[in-house]
Amino acid sequence: MENSPLAMLAALSHGLDVIEYLAKERKPASLGAVAAAIGVGKSGTHRILATLCARGFVVRSEGGIYELGFRLWESAWAVPGVQLVARAAPVMQRVADAIGDGATLGAINTGFDVVYLHVVESRQTVRVYVETGARLPAHITATGLACLAYLPPERLEQILPARLEAYTPNTLVDRDALLRELQRIRARGCARTMGTFRPDVGGIAAPVFDGEGRVVAALCVSSPTYRIDTAWTRKVSKAVMAAAHEMSGFPFAGQAVHALAAAA
Repeated sequence: MENSPLAMLAALSHGLDVIEYLAKERKPASLGAVAAAIGVGKSGTHRILATLCARGFVVRSEGGIYELGFRLWESAWAVPGVQLVARAAPVMQRVADAIGDGATLGAINTGFDVVYLHVVESRQTVRVYVETGARLPAHITATGLACLAYLPPERLEQILPARLEAYTPNTLVDRDALLRELQRIRARGCARTMGTFRPDVGGIAAPVFDGEGRVVAALCVSSPTYRIDTAWTRKVSKAVMAAAHEMSGFPFAGQAVHALAAAA
């Protein structure tokens, strides 16, 4: 029975649940804690953990606690977004140093959420904080909007929820209004938000493309709203679009971006 296709699929699903739980916890966990988190009995959880440990994805430490292993880190390097981080990190640092606010790199992989791949924190006392690995709905952030604007229409239609959740009074929750905003982003070359995620946060983001012209991520600079004015918006728009073009994997990715930046 345990070797049936359904049982094997269930075991695989629970194994992924274990990895996601340990990644979210970011600290070692006991057998009981893992079992409770994935909703499987201790004996079944022990077998799943033993398999993951044998493959190096999980490590059993002294005291019978479990944490993620380096095999997972090795595998993660094959993810295109992770490879992009190595190219993007020094560019992001230059942007953050020049602007004085933090820079983030985010991508939409599956579903409607943006996952943050790399963060360069602001050196300002009052700053916007986001954690690497955090997820947010795409429609509430400049990063997400910049990614959505350049997705193929069929992919956008596939992932766009029937109902968009409001995080603040400024969040776009009407689908038609969101689609019109995505058109404006494509015309402008960057996404601009003000108080859509939190009332006191605004941001500007530009798309990053791969070698085949597909959007793979977006670079964003965000700031407390009290520091955002016309001069900041003009300066950051130019810097973010130029930096996103530098990160992109093909030479014509930012032609329109550069033209729009010069006119901003």
